[in-house]
Amino acid sequence: MNDTAIEQLLQQHFSIDALQQAPAPLQQALRMLGGWLAAGRDTPYPHTPYAELIPRLSAIRPPTHGMAVTDFLQELDSTVLANTAQLNHPRYIGHMTQALPWVSVLAEAFTAALNQNQVKIETAYVSTLIEKQILGWLHRQVYQHDDSVYTQAMAATSGALGNVVNGGTMGNLTALAVALEHQLPGTRKRGLFATMQESGYGGLAVIGSARSHYSVKKALATLGLGEAALHLVPVDRDNRIDITALESTIASLKARNIKVVAMIGIAGTTETGAIDPLAAMAHIAARENIWFHVDAAWGGALLIAEQYRHLYDGIALADSVVIDGHKLLWVPMAQSMVLFKHSASLNLLKHNANYILRDNSGDLGQTSLEGSRRFDTLKLWASFKVLGVSGYTTLLEQAATLSGQLQALLAEQSDFELITRSDTFILTYRYVPVHLRQRMAELLSDGQTEAATALNQQLNTLNAKLQNRQKAEGHSFVSRTVLESTPYPGPTNVLRVVMSNVQTRPHHLRAILDEQRAIGQALVAELGL
Repeated sequence: MNDTAIEQLLQQHFSIDALQQAPAPLQQALRMLGGWLAAGRDTPYPHTPYAELIPRLSAIRPPTHGMAVTDFLQELDSTVLANTAQLNHPRYIGHMTQALPWVSVLAEAFTAALNQNQVKIETAYVSTLIEKQILGWLHRQVYQHDDSVYTQAMAATSGALGNVVNGGTMGNLTALAVALEHQLPGTRKRGLFATMQESGYGGLAVIGSARSHYSVKKALATLGLGEAALHLVPVDRDNRIDITALESTIASLKARNIKVVAMIGIAGTTETGAIDPLAAMAHIAARENIWFHVDAAWGGALLIAEQYRHLYDGIALADSVVIDGHKLLWVPMAQSMVLFKHSASLNLLKHNANYILRDNSGDLGQTSLEGSRRFDTLKLWASFKVLGVSGYTTLLEQAATLSGQLQALLAEQSDFELITRSDTFILTYRYVPVHLRQRMAELLSDGQTEAATALNQQLNTLNAKLQNRQKAEGHSFVSRTVLESTPYPGPTNVLRVVMSNVQTRPHHLRAILDEQRAIGQALVAELGL
């Protein structure tokens, strides 16, 4: 490479002076970002069939020579933006990611520009303190320790209130890794085989409800316990763990000499938004000497607003808690936290190295399963600084209002049925034509379980096809799941909505129901129901 080539490359792609003199690419990018944040597209879901996109991205080698940035931005618009679900569109209410405040997007740009590595103070100077401050703020909302605990934590060079992690999956893995080392000391260094031989136990188990997130199985596989170590307990009609069944599961495991390493309560299940009876679970965990972890990835953010605290009675007794910032704290993916009741807990994972992570250095990487990490706390810190607790409370109240508005709309419809509601803004429902609803009621009343099961399977097919067709047409988007905890025999397909999109208004909800009704009526005719 000659000097001319490197100078030319630096001038084109590194020089800010050159960008200021020819700002067209930056202006073009800002227009694109502004249009996206304004939800300017007509529909929320891509129209192009997925299979048709594959040939457009079929190049198997990277380009030999680069293109002009303006040309790349045009390709970005036509290839990526045009074929990406617009999560902030008011008729997109199907998943947990949603409209973002523009300041959090701006903070994300600063995160990229600063390019800090949170593993050590040498590459994360003040950002180390900002991360500790955010962890302290969220820890306080959960555990409500004395002020002195948080003052000391800011200055501490050993121990930590928690970790910032790249999603709830890593948070659950971290919590269960700590739980395993706490319950079976020495596993981390000598291995599970050695400590199990010494323990005398016939096996290890982790207990959670049937609504447990799939990341728990991944964590147990990674830690060497195996997916089969997860024992799922049935839920009640409110999709909360059945305490009687939980007690029976524990008794059965104890009778087989199986050590229960951890029990997982859920504060906002992914499928239905339900919150487990955390206080009752905490009491059982303490009695049985079981690590109590709460997966509050979805619902934990509600602790920011005082009026929702009563829903989480018992969460302060948890040994560890996971909360996702990229869900109900309205920041870009990915930003999560795993918090520990005792700051010494994370020392069970403590690592040191000669060139970084020196003992008592204060480096955050000492107690993290991850190595290099972005300064992802900046976007949450920025949002707290700009919105404040009062702003977050307003956003949560709006989600509650929208959830109530959809419930009221569904109650007015003779051909829609609300299946589950929750205090964390997730609802499930299904399309049921009047004649089929009446038929189901008659079959259940007469005790004709087999016929009712067959009819429920037909309704499952109807609602699955409805959701697929609605998605394919792209005018609006809801998700779907399968529940076994309904009044109907067998698994039940339901439409699932997450009412946290602050752009959505009642007229959007009515339009979504009208579209689903039209699709549903067409499918009834096609299926001969």
